[in-house]
Amino acid sequence: MPTKTQALSEDLRIKKLNAIKTNDSPIMTGVKLFYKGQERKFDVYQIPLESLVYNPYNGRIGTKVKTFEVTSHKLNPEDEEDISIIEQFLWDSSSERNKKTLKSLVKIGQQEYGIVTKNGYIIDGNRRASLLNKINNNKGDYKNYDVRHCKYFNAIILDDNVGQKEILQLETMYQMGREEKLDYNATEKYLKCQQLKEVGYSLDDIADMMGESNSKNIQKYLDILNLMDQYLDYYGYNNMYAMLDKREGQFVDLNNYEKAYRNRSGNAKTNWNPQDDDISEMLEISFDYIRAQYEGKEFRNIAKNGKSTVPQSFFASKKLWEEFRDKHFETVETIEEDTIEDFLSRADSNDEIIDSLTERDEEWTKKVIDSIKQNLKHSKNKLDNIQEADKPLTLLDRAKNALLEIDENQDSLYSENVLSTIKEINSLAYDLSKTVKKHLNKMV
Repeated sequence: MPTKTQALSEDLRIKKLNAIKTNDSPIMTGVKLFYKGQERKFDVYQIPLESLVYNPYNGRIGTKVKTFEVTSHKLNPEDEEDISIIEQFLWDSSSERNKKTLKSLVKIGQQEYGIVTKNGYIIDGNRRASLLNKINNNKGDYKNYDVRHCKYFNAIILDDNVGQKEILQLETMYQMGREEKLDYNATEKYLKCQQLKEVGYSLDDIADMMGESNSKNIQKYLDILNLMDQYLDYYGYNNMYAMLDKREGQFVDLNNYEKAYRNRSGNAKTNWNPQDDDISEMLEISFDYIRAQYEGKEFRNIAKNGKSTVPQSFFASKKLWEEFRDKHFETVETIEEDTIEDFLSRADSNDEIIDSLTERDEEWTKKVIDSIKQNLKHSKNKLDNIQEADKPLTLLDRAKNALLEIDENQDSLYSENVLSTIKEINSLAYDLSKTVKKHLNKMV
C-alpha cells in the first residue's frame, strides 16, 4: 500500500496476516461485529501497512473512482501509480477533516479500529490508513514526535473469505450506518443503495444497514439516482458521478416535482394538462440549471408543484411555461462546446481528469449564465404578477416603479422595439383607465 514501494502480493499478504493472528497478541479482544447474519466477537491486531491494500470502491470515494475508470482505466490498488491516485481521492474527500485526523494520529495514534479481509483489503478505515501512510512516508516532517506507531494499522482481521455482498454490508454498516456518514460525498449514499440492491439485498435490509427509518427512504434514494443517471446521460457523462458534485439538493427537489406531475397528484395543480413530453422538456431545462449550479431557491421557480390553483412555478402556467421554455432552448441550442474527449486530452496527468471535466462545465456555464439568469428573472416577475392578480394596486405600483427606474441615458433605450413596447404599455394603461373610470361612475 505505501507509495514508495510496490505493494505485497496477495499470497504474501495472506501469509503475513495469518502469522499475525497466530503469533501476535491482540491489542483489543472481544470486539462485537455483526457479520454474516449474526453478532460475533473478534480481536483487533496491529498490522504493518505494507500488508494491506486499499479498497478503491470504498463508499467515501466511489463517485471519483467511477468517473476516473470511465475516462481512463480500472484502478489497481496494488499498482504504485494507482495507489497514489486512490490516496489523493481519499485526501480530497475531506481535506480539512483529514488535516485534523492526521495531527491526531501523529500525537495520540489511531483511536478507532478498522476492518480488513483475510487477504488484506481494507473494508473500513481506508481514510485513516491513507493518513498513516502519509505520515510514515514523510517521517522527516514529524521530527518532534515519535511516529513509529504510524507504521501500523489497528484492525479486525476477518478469518474467512469474504464475498462482495458481505464486503458491501460491512462497509455500509460501519461507515454510512453511523454518524461518520456525514463526512461522505452526498452522492455516495445513492450509489451505495444501488450496489446493495444489485447484490441481492432487500430495501428493508438496506434501510437497516444505512440507519434509515424505513425502506421508503431507500426507494427515494434509488429514484433520485435514476434521475442523476438521466442527467449524466444527457450530457454524455455516463457513470461519471463526480460531475454531480454540489448538485444533490436540486436533484432531490426535481425528483419530487417529476413524481408529482407524472402521477397527476393533487399536489401538482396546473392550469393545463402537461403530457410526458412536456415533463421531459421540464427535466432537460432543469438539468441545464443544475449543470450551471444555479441557486437552489431560485431553481424551484422552474417546476415547484403545489395544491393551489394559483401557479406556484413556471411549469404550472401553460403560457408562462411556453414562453420560458422557448426562450431557454433558443439560448442553449446556439451554444457550442468542445467534446468530452477534447477536454480529457488536455489533462497532463491522471490526477487532472476530473478537473478537466469540471472545466468543461464551467466554460459552458460562462456562455449561458447571463441569458438563463435573465430568462428566469423575467419569468419570475411574470409569476409574481400572476400570483398577485387579485392585488391590482400592487401590480400597478410595481409597473410604475419599473418605469421610474429606466435610465434615459442608456443607448439601448432608443430603439424601435422599445418605442413599440412603450406604445403598447400606453395603450394598455389607457384602456385600463377607461375601465376603472366607467366602474367608478356607476358607483356614484
